This record gives sequence, C-alpha cells and structure tokens, in this order.
Amino acid sequence: MAIVKAPFVIIGTIGDLNFYLDQGKVNRVRTKGKSGITAEQFKTNPIFNTIKKHGIEFGQASKKSRIFRFLTLQFNKKAKDVSFAGRANKIIFEILEEDTLNQRGERTVENGMNTTEGVNLLIGFEGNKLKPLYQTLKKKGKWDVQSETFNLPNLSLLHDIEWPENASFVHLAVAQTNWDYEKDTFETAYSEEVTFEKEDKTIDITLHPEKLKGDKLVLLYVFVGFSEKYKKTVRPLKRSFNSVTIQQVLKHNPK
Repeated sequence: MAIVKAPFVIIGTIGDLNFYLDQGKVNRVRTKGKSGITAEQFKTNPIFNTIKKHGIEFGQASKKSRIFRFLTLQFNKKAKDVSFAGRANKIIFEILEEDTLNQRGERTVENGMNTTEGVNLLIGFEGNKLKPLYQTLKKKGKWDVQSETFNLPNLSLLHDIEWPENASFVHLAVAQTNWDYEKDTFETAYSEEVTFEKEDKTIDITLHPEKLKGDKLVLLYVFVGFSEKYKKTVRPLKRSFNSVTIQQVLKHNPK
C-alpha cells in the first residue's frame, strides 16, 4: 500500500482508489477490492498525476500562506480564531488558481498575485471569522491616499460599535503592509492604538501609520479590540471578541 505524499490528508474514494488513514495515522491509498498498490505504482501510474500536481501547488501555497499570516502579526495575536491558518491556506491557493499562464501543477502564487482578480481575493479577509469587522464596526472608514491617514468621522461610540456584553473600552488601530510576494519579504507600519470608553458620544478618529518604503502590494488592515474594567485594572478581552480585516488594497505594482 502506498503512502500519500501531500501537504494535506486525503480520505475517501476517487475512481478505483481508496484513500484512508491507517492505525498509525499514516495517509495511505489502495485500489478498491485489492490489498493496495506499491509506492512505485503510485509514483509511475498516471492515474495519480492530478493528485500529485495538486500536492505540488498546495505545498507552494502553504509556504506563501505562512508569510501572509505574519504580515500583521501584532493584530493577529489579538484577533484570531482556530480556522485562521486553514482559511489563509485556502485564500492563497485560490489566488494561485488565478494563474492562467501555466498549466495545472506548474501554476504559481506569484502569477496569481500579479492579476487584479487574484489580489482582490484578499479584500475582506478576516483574522477572526467569528467577529467580522462589518459586524463590529458598523461605519466604514476611509483611507486618504495623499495624507496616508485613515479617517472615521462622526463615529458614535455607542451605536456604531457592536460592544461585547462586558466590554468597557474599545481599541482601534490600522496598519499598512507592503508584501513583496515574489521575494518573500514584507514591511508593516502600524498606527497608534486609540482607546475610548463606552459612552454615548460621537467623535472623529484619524489614524496615521508610518510611511512604507516599498509599494509592491500595499494592504490596509483595520483592527478593533475590546477590554474590560476588572477590579482596579483594565484587562483585554479574549481575541475571539476582537476583529481585524484587510479592508483595502492601497497599491499594487506587479512588475
């Protein structure tokens, strides 16, 4: 019986092939009605080509996804759910599929990223799927390209924010990140984090992250977090209450 060599587990039946986990949690494959196939058969039989091609591409997407997850690590530590890594892998693989220059098995994330369609898939990606930003922050802010500032005018602290039951304070910040997905490098500039107490008050918020040096792919992240009064201190709520999302593509220079 052959061992499946892929960065993911396959379970089920495809044609005459049955994929399963053995007692040692090893992913194996065998033909239906037979004891199994050899590793050499798995390597040389063209019936496995589609699976091997998918494995090559998924492995590449997983490596890029790891960098993607680190773009705004400071925010992701505060707002992340258990599906974060899996969803990041999925969105990067979907971007790879936008590569129309190469055939399956040879497609790249870089070529997918060089398309408008591929990059736009990132807009709206949530660090915490349980608390999407549009539910937490009911008013959408605007990015001023010339001044490089994020503005939230006339924000009602009581009505434009969905407060968790025991939250006493809300924290807002933004970040712009430049990701050179071809060189596997990035730089991230955070704004100051502003804090407001829960009260019936309308305010104007302006957040100004530091300038970036590059402009390969510049993304805007918006973070909303909460904390509570506890005895004589203030402590942050669990990250499952907080939100962070990619709200906008600010610049995209594929070449």
